[in-house]
Amino acid sequence: MLSFKVGRKTIDPPVRKERTAELPIEEAAESELYYFPLSMHIGKPADLVVEVGDQVKVGTLLGKKSGPISANIHSSVSGEVIAIREHTTVNGREKTVVVQNDHNYTEDFATPINWRLSDAQTIIDRVRDAGIVGMGGATFPTDIKLSPKNASTIDTIIVNGAECESYSTSDYRVMMAYSAQLVDGLLVLEKLYPGLKHSYIAIERNEHECVRNMSHAIKNHQEISIEELPTLYPQGAEKTLIKTVLGREVSPGQLPADVHTVVINVSTLYAIYEAIVLGKPSVERITTVTGGGIKTAKNLRVRIGTPLRTLLEQCGGLKDDTYKMIHGGTMMGRLFNHPDNPILKGTSCVIALTPEESQFDPEEPCIRCSECLNVCPVSLQPILISEAYRNGDIERAKELGALDCIECGNCSYICPAHIDLLGDIRKAKSAIRALEGAK
Repeated sequence: MLSFKVGRKTIDPPVRKERTAELPIEEAAESELYYFPLSMHIGKPADLVVEVGDQVKVGTLLGKKSGPISANIHSSVSGEVIAIREHTTVNGREKTVVVQNDHNYTEDFATPINWRLSDAQTIIDRVRDAGIVGMGGATFPTDIKLSPKNASTIDTIIVNGAECESYSTSDYRVMMAYSAQLVDGLLVLEKLYPGLKHSYIAIERNEHECVRNMSHAIKNHQEISIEELPTLYPQGAEKTLIKTVLGREVSPGQLPADVHTVVINVSTLYAIYEAIVLGKPSVERITTVTGGGIKTAKNLRVRIGTPLRTLLEQCGGLKDDTYKMIHGGTMMGRLFNHPDNPILKGTSCVIALTPEESQFDPEEPCIRCSECLNVCPVSLQPILISEAYRNGDIERAKELGALDCIECGNCSYICPAHIDLLGDIRKAKSAIRALEGAK
């Protein structure tokens, strides 16, 4: 079982980044088929805009944003649409466009924008058209995040480089490989907010090389500084980050913009740079493939839609004692095991765990120890939300603040009864949103 240390509203899970932290980014292997679910984001699925038999290029629109909380989906390869069907993803069975790769990778990108001469709306429109969502795992549409109603009050941007999840080093390698591009991307965002006073790049203080690298990249920009953070989990959560860097409290029901702040993940920022400066839509990302069950761990530049089996084969396959696989980090990720599960926009990490690395104890009755309350960074009562959901009382789960959960996983991790509290809260949130959508 994993050992842990407990701090106030935080935990300290094992880091386990040593296998991949110093590995440079490699190109992911090619696949014959690529799978593009129409829902790689929070909100409504994209509307299908292609048919079976259509020829597509890298960047061809497959699914069009269907409402404010939605995002465009583009092909990451050139070839032919051979099927539109339900397909297994980490989120379940979803309507998916299947493209046969012709291995030519013919591109259909937008014209780059001269952002220095562009207004804010032109920049936001390009981010929207590129289908960019939060690539740290949240997958909230980035164009909406960058254009709050109170945008004129934004005075601070925080670039979130606090990659606090165990095993994952994808953001770290982005900061090491693309520091100059990240600074350019940040300069693009600074144009959006006329009242901006300062920007911070937040990095955990144990990432010494990364701090030095990013410090060199910002040396000519006095309005940008590096903020070194305590190495704690969940340091990268937006509300925690804002409190640590600025001392501002984001109350339940509030958004970062309500305290005059925008927080952007480093991989998302790199995607913004590519969309604005290169005209490239969101068709690739950096993903860490690691864990004790992986024979050869790697950091890979992966085309969105690549099936899991392709990456596993490139990494030498799974060891015989692999116990389970996780899409995302060990704390906030989700279990998955279908070989054709595709890599999505939010896939920062794929982890194969051995039994020794896993918590696999059977669930027992709650012992009312209150540990889940003690470690919740947003001061919820996870066990009460879990019980409300299991009792079918969705309104009660809502009253208890289920929608304010940041899904950090602290509660499930620390629970001595091994109750899947995060799983119950996620289900409660889905049930609440379904009820609200039906009204």
